[in-house]
Amino acid sequence: MATLLITGAAGRIGAALRPRLLAAGHDLVLLDERTPDDPPTGGERFVPGSVHDADALDDALIGVDTVVHLAGIPTEAAWDDLVAANLTGTKNVLERATAAGVLRVVQASSIHAVGRVPEPLDEPGSVPGDRLPRPDTYYGVTKAGMELLGSLFADRFGMSIVSARIGAFGEQPSSGRALLMWSSPDDLVRLVLATVALRDPGHHVVWALSRNTGSPADLTAGERIGFVPVDDASGVLDPDARAALPAEDLRYLGGDMVELPLGRSTS
Repeated sequence: MATLLITGAAGRIGAALRPRLLAAGHDLVLLDERTPDDPPTGGERFVPGSVHDADALDDALIGVDTVVHLAGIPTEAAWDDLVAANLTGTKNVLERATAAGVLRVVQASSIHAVGRVPEPLDEPGSVPGDRLPRPDTYYGVTKAGMELLGSLFADRFGMSIVSARIGAFGEQPSSGRALLMWSSPDDLVRLVLATVALRDPGHHVVWALSRNTGSPADLTAGERIGFVPVDDASGVLDPDARAALPAEDLRYLGGDMVELPLGRSTS
């Protein structure tokens, strides 16, 4: 059993991971500026604060084995806001984790770090999880930068860091593109558990995707660290439900996001 710190624990992904990680037998520390909608239960400790608050981070890291870093802005926004939340926030988490002797981190990168890669729909498994960045937005740039911070801290401090390129996350696929690039909550938990088991230092950039039929994602990089996803978007919905999914731009891995005006918030 491990003790995991989840930053951004009140967010959509954090809320989905919490009960699954508890069911796997782990204790959780929840860090967020906002109190989670589901109150902390046995096995959980809530620390109010942000990734810009060194004291809150130090408190949250007490007794922790592995960090699950989810805090940040999850879509396109103003440049300065993205840099503060996604780059400086990540730097702060990695610095405080290092100071606390916590050497395992899985951090939420994004498919949008490689969003401008033309999506080869007729070539399943053709895009490796650790492909060089080709971002589609300022948001994607900050996620690529987060990956570089992971590389730096892994090399400088002997940490085991996984940069997880998350796709269309949700309980079930929500668009035609998500049938190819879906990240199920259960599979994302499998990636967290693979990170908990890491012992050798290094930085790993991997697809945090499910094993979706026909996906262009090559899952080999994740499999090398013990991440073996099992869910498949094509088996979650019946044919009528799949046919009714909204269409989305399939020219690039980033989908419709490649057309967003740079620096304009979508919220």
